Amino acid sequence: MSDPRSELAVAIARYHQLMREDLDSPRQLAELLERQRGENILFGGRAMATCLRPAFLTEELYRRVEWAAGAVRAALDAVSPRILAEPGLQESLGLTPFERELATIPTPLRRLSHTTRLDAFFTAQSFRFVEVNAESPAGLAYCHHLARLYRSLPVFQRFAAEHPVRFISPLEHLLHGLLRVYHEEASGAASHPTFAIVDFLDIPTYPEFLLIKEYFERHGFPCLIGHPREVEVDGEGWAVLQGRRIDVLYRRLLVNELYPIREEARDLLAAYRAGRTVFVNSFRSKLLHKKAIFALLSDPAFTGGLAADVQRALAEHVPWTRRLVPSFAEVDGKRVDLLEYVRRQRPRLVLKPNDEYGGKGVVLGFAASDGEWEEAIAQGSDGSLVVQELVEIHREPFLHHLEGTWQEVQSVVDLDPYLNGPLPGGCLVRISSTNLANVTAGGGTLPLFLLTDR
Repeated sequence: MSDPRSELAVAIARYHQLMREDLDSPRQLAELLERQRGENILFGGRAMATCLRPAFLTEELYRRVEWAAGAVRAALDAVSPRILAEPGLQESLGLTPFERELATIPTPLRRLSHTTRLDAFFTAQSFRFVEVNAESPAGLAYCHHLARLYRSLPVFQRFAAEHPVRFISPLEHLLHGLLRVYHEEASGAASHPTFAIVDFLDIPTYPEFLLIKEYFERHGFPCLIGHPREVEVDGEGWAVLQGRRIDVLYRRLLVNELYPIREEARDLLAAYRAGRTVFVNSFRSKLLHKKAIFALLSDPAFTGGLAADVQRALAEHVPWTRRLVPSFAEVDGKRVDLLEYVRRQRPRLVLKPNDEYGGKGVVLGFAASDGEWEEAIAQGSDGSLVVQELVEIHREPFLHHLEGTWQEVQSVVDLDPYLNGPLPGGCLVRISSTNLANVTAGGGTLPLFLLTDR
């Protein structure tokens, strides 16, 4: 059996060769950037993809990702009832009183998080998940529309003629997943339910809302976009936006952002409590969104009752993680003082906020000075930070057009599979020449194409 990593390297080298040989490739890159601007495939006004080569993966490697993501989903589903029922676990995860209050409100959704993204880095031999975006994962529409643009590039078409590829659309999976929840779990009766995307309207990802709206409506499903303050509740308990009753409210608003405006968004919360409009994700998703969820999933004492294959996937693909509080923890079979261990093992560890996104507040131990590390520990040992085992990141070559020529740049590859209910459904890929690949930290986004089995 051939090595899937070797197959991938050969395919990447061939794509790069085609780029170098095609004298028109710089113009194709310029067209790719211009079309993103013209078609609103933008994050905060800038193009999402700045590389002429998309991301590739072999079918075999993707099957491994699907298996591991499915196992993490199974683990999250298994521990969810305990988290929902045990205040002590909610406290250990760092849930605020407001978040715990929202979690007590009944919802027809079976899972705490229906649409989820697992964020991973490639390593030299495999990949490891570093966090769960369980509340409001973005990027699905960007991936879908970028794939369409890449398929139109002559250099891509020449490559695909030699190496057949397929693309799994996270946006298509999202729509099917929302419909399944609406009909199967919420007993929705409308054949073409009305959707509403609710979030602040002055944020960098607003263009994605427009892309989602266009896609849903092209498939026959009305879709509105509105600010949480605009949402009203009618006499029967339905959420109403712009005069129209909403069947499915696709919530992109984060609980952290809702809390400061909770009085102004009283009708939104009233509609959620009434339970007529289906909110996806429900506010219970916050229970899985905290980065400290990996403190549970990486603790054999907590996961020992899970299926053997799930435990194996967690051991292989979830790094050791703990919430940063004065305590004792088990590391490599030894009981250690957690804060002292973190101080001594700086090059092996990462500190990150328990509830933040976009790479904000992340401190990489190997890149920090002793003073910076000690300051981060002092400020974050109240539980606002988690400490995580450093993932040794694999870098992959991408060609960038610099100073009039194609130059190879070794880049971090952030591979993030989406889950809708129990089912994996495509991946977000982000690349960066720095150690953080988040889009908000300046990383680029690429569609993922699978090199199909022949």
